[in-house]
Amino acid sequence: MATCPKCGVEAAAEAKFCKACGTGVQVSGHDEKKARVLGAESGFRRTPAIIAAAVVLVVAAVFAYSSYGNKGKSGMMRMDAQQSALPEGSFTSVKAEGGEIRISEDTLKGTTANYYSYAAAGKTVKFFVLKAADGTVRVALDACTACYHAKLGYRQDGENMICNNCGMGFRSVDVGKITGGCSPVPVEKKADGKLIVVKVADLEAGAKYF
Repeated sequence: MATCPKCGVEAAAEAKFCKACGTGVQVSGHDEKKARVLGAESGFRRTPAIIAAAVVLVVAAVFAYSSYGNKGKSGMMRMDAQQSALPEGSFTSVKAEGGEIRISEDTLKGTTANYYSYAAAGKTVKFFVLKAADGTVRVALDACTACYHAKLGYRQDGENMICNNCGMGFRSVDVGKITGGCSPVPVEKKADGKLIVVKVADLEAGAKYF
């Protein structure tokens, strides 16, 4: 709306004269141009602020996603990669009887993982056995489908098994449940409280990862 330059009364945008005093109130071409320029400048000044706000939102979203991806779902977390495998002396060599490997549960100390090796299909297959935090026995290859080519296996950090190649970690209660990716390849087993029994055929099937 226009304002009367004489009495200050507001007039409709299309009005040519002030309804109060009769003074002409049409906006000149110069005034219209000035108003457009000022409006454009105001919009230009707002643009950097809008861009900055957008950048802040994107950074916050990336940080939130990263935090969730590293620590969230299924107990997975990201830790430092070690880039070295466990020394050969860390693995106990086992032999089969009647197509099975039998390991005494008495050898498990708390939740500490025990590492074993078995000669199968012309390769040395490495696997670990541990008692998870929930008291159940878990058996898995010392390899995963994502990083097996590096032949670095897993190390234990408290309750977690950590891939030495990429640093991805898994809680003991998730070993054998999560499959694919960087999770330890599960191995079928039977456990009766005294013996842990693993079939040779299952280890031979995993020889391709070594």
